[in-house]
Amino acid sequence: MKKILLMLSVMCTPILAFADNCDSTRNTYDAVYCDGKVYVNADNELNKNYQELRKLLNKEQKDSLKRSQLAWIKQRDQACTRESNRGDVINTSCQLRKTQERNSWLRERTRECQTVGCKTSALKEV
Repeated sequence: MKKILLMLSVMCTPILAFADNCDSTRNTYDAVYCDGKVYVNADNELNKNYQELRKLLNKEQKDSLKRSQLAWIKQRDQACTRESNRGDVINTSCQLRKTQERNSWLRERTRECQTVGCKTSALKEV
């Protein structure tokens, strides 16, 4: 049994290394795959940062943040999506850039809340 597992792990290692080599993409498919992978990580971070900020807010501030976040999502989707005759085309690089920017914004609001206090007006920004 150990030999079989060892053999499978040796056989699968090059496949996994090839699939995750995002440092030097070789074609458009690789680039799209890697952009998607990085975007998923940024989106997970976005959700974490959003929840961390919510923990510091009162009800009114949570409502403001939620409205701001929903408006931001709509704005991001409009900026990073275009229609074509085959359906919507999503620009993953655009989504990634905007998500990283929003992550920075959420972290800034969290630091602000932890140091000088949460400003409801700042939470309304999109």
